[in-house]
Amino acid sequence: MDETHGPVTLEDGDWREAFDRLDRRGGGVIRVPAGRHDCEPVRIDLAAYDLSNDVAIRGAGLGASVLEFGVGPGDGFSLVDSSGADVFYTEITDVGFRGSREGVLVRIGRDDFGDAFNSCRFRFATNNGAPDATAACRLNYVLNSDHYGVHNAQSGVALDCGHVQFGGLRGSVSSREGTSLRLRSYSFANAIDYLDVEACADGVHITGADCQCNRFGTLYGANVHGTLFEQDAAVATRIETAFVGDAVDRIATTTAGTVSVGLSNVPQGTFQRPASPEQGLADRS
Repeated sequence: MDETHGPVTLEDGDWREAFDRLDRRGGGVIRVPAGRHDCEPVRIDLAAYDLSNDVAIRGAGLGASVLEFGVGPGDGFSLVDSSGADVFYTEITDVGFRGSREGVLVRIGRDDFGDAFNSCRFRFATNNGAPDATAACRLNYVLNSDHYGVHNAQSGVALDCGHVQFGGLRGSVSSREGTSLRLRSYSFANAIDYLDVEACADGVHITGADCQCNRFGTLYGANVHGTLFEQDAAVATRIETAFVGDAVDRIATTTAGTVSVGLSNVPQGTFQRPASPEQGLADRS
């Protein structure tokens, strides 16, 4: 076994080599030093390692440790488990992912929901500049986890959540030509403590019949040239505080389910009805 003390340091942007060294230690921390790191697209399959649920990726800050995944088709960084095992306690903190990938820049969990990431801690930023991107960040089957994120995309979905359940989410999302936050599939009972939605086409989209009981603490939106909040699923959603800033073309479109709002600077009921042609900034009067 390798030296077992201290973290493994990412070298030359080589994630496979870093995980190989981490495997020889039986798990631990991969440290990402401050600076820009040019990385090749990579799919890390945890089933290939014996890490005993001991994986942490730690940088020096969201804007300090920057991982560049270049331009091109396909995805950037994927962390999955092909064996279908439940994964616990994964940590990815204080790093920023950048690139112009036509697929998903950062993916946690398989798209078929065949693995589950439990009790994890995520604090990272993503910025996918591809004009035909799928997503900047996609979370698949993430349970009982804490996520702070700053997610930006030129197109596609900035933060795409499928099977994200009874967890915490906060930060900011923006897709200039797409949807900023999408809750789909079995994404239920999440506490979105505070969410900043700005400089985007569309904001939040809740879709899928099983996205029940998601609660927003504070939802802030501004400079939205589409719809700030859309719900087309027959589910119940709660927004404790909804503040609509400047330049929001359409505040809300709710075609199914219920949306209850506590405090707001727009009239009661704004989030609980289909959009009308005149809805928008006038709703704040």
